[in-house]
Amino acid sequence: MRLLPAVLLLSAFPALAAPVPESDPPEPIRQHLDAAAQAEGTSLDGATGWELDLEGDGTTEWLVQAAYPTGGNSVYVRTFLFDGADTGFASHEEIDLPRSLKRVERDGPVITLILFELLAGDARCCPSGESHRTLTITP
Repeated sequence: MRLLPAVLLLSAFPALAAPVPESDPPEPIRQHLDAAAQAEGTSLDGATGWELDLEGDGTTEWLVQAAYPTGGNSVYVRTFLFDGADTGFASHEEIDLPRSLKRVERDGPVITLILFELLAGDARCCPSGESHRTLTITP
C-alpha cells in the first residue's frame, strides 16, 4: 500500500503512547538520501529511522531523520516518511520539523514526535527541553 495517499495532520498536543524503537534505516533509504544529498551539493552525515506500520496493513513504512553537515561540528536535519520494502522504499514525503527528533511514540493511528528544544540558559549544543508534535494517520 502506498503512503502518499494517507492524510497527515500535525498538531502540538501530546498523546499517551508507547515508544517506537530507533534503528538504522534500510540501505535503500540510506542510498536514496545519500544520492539526493550529492545532487544538492552536500553529503549525508547520518540517518536514524523508526519502523512503523502506518496503515495497519501489515507492511511497514519508515520515519527517517537525516543529518547533513553545515561546517564545523554542526548539522541540520530533515525528516521524511518512506514507504516500506513492499514498494521498494520508492515514495517518500518530507515532514517540515523545526528541530531534531528526541524520540518517537505511537498510540494507534497517532504518532507523537518528541523534539529537542533549547530552553533559556541552554548551551546551543545541549537542549534540555522538549516539545511534542503529533501525526494522525488516516488511510
